[in-house]
Amino acid sequence: MAQRDLSDRERFRQLGRQVLAQPAERDRHELRVLAGCALPGSEPVQGALADMLHICEPDAARSGRLLEREDVRTHLPGYVLQAFEALVQSGGRLAKATPLATRYSIIATPSLNVPKRALLVSMDDSKTIAERAVAAVQVGDTTAEEEFLTHCRGAHDSLAFMLARRALMREGRVLGAMWEETLQALQ
Repeated sequence: MAQRDLSDRERFRQLGRQVLAQPAERDRHELRVLAGCALPGSEPVQGALADMLHICEPDAARSGRLLEREDVRTHLPGYVLQAFEALVQSGGRLAKATPLATRYSIIATPSLNVPKRALLVSMDDSKTIAERAVAAVQVGDTTAEEEFLTHCRGAHDSLAFMLARRALMREGRVLGAMWEETLQALQ
């Protein structure tokens, strides 16, 4: 199959296999980071960067240029971008086990030194779950609303809860007792 015939996800995965075959080859890592920009969410780009900054020889100029790219910057939360920039400027390598690795990392390993919620639900998933919950509440789907609140309590997904709650309160919605109970449970 020709490169141009691959879906964005297939291209990202193919580059991941190439990175595993030659882990120290920076060019493949950079291509994988850029391929991650075509995928939704921040995790593919963040995971690919974590792999590169862990295994490749530090190169502040090249890594800095990559982090300056608008397509890379817009795919990373501000605090993650700052952490990567600080690492690049220090000339160091990312540890093998790091909170900056994601489920898309294939060399670096996600650290357990993250919020409890992040062990069960990724940031991208929390955003998606919150968006679905807001849509369900807007159409009056009480079953989906209850399932969402149960998820938030069970997975300690405070991010999804806060995103959904804020969006609904901006609309002027009055949230019921279950929302208050979930808020108390998450605190």
